[in-house]
Amino acid sequence: MEGIKTILTKEELENFQPRPALLKKGEASFHHSMTVHGSYANTTEHPRRAAVLNYFADGVISNTDGPMLFPKEDQRFHVAANIPKGQKMDGQFYPLVFDPKWLQHDRDNK
Repeated sequence: MEGIKTILTKEELENFQPRPALLKKGEASFHHSMTVHGSYANTTEHPRRAAVLNYFADGVISNTDGPMLFPKEDQRFHVAANIPKGQKMDGQFYPLVFDPKWLQHDRDNK
């Protein structure tokens, strides 16, 4: 949470009022990818674990030739396969998890 403060304007910083979303062990938080979110430092002796799943519509096109996550030098994160700018986001790291055609297939086979 301290990191976000370094990029806020003076006005944004004055209006910055984080709201806690206290989660119990095994609970999850779902939010829009553009939602500012974070956590304060883990002061326990136990690691804090998280999983991130990003969903987007079929047909989304890559807008970069660079890494999709973080550079390999940052060992905290895996770098997903780069998709060249202008190419459709698909493949092993960007699987199709829902296709409306699958619903039609189910209707046709009843």
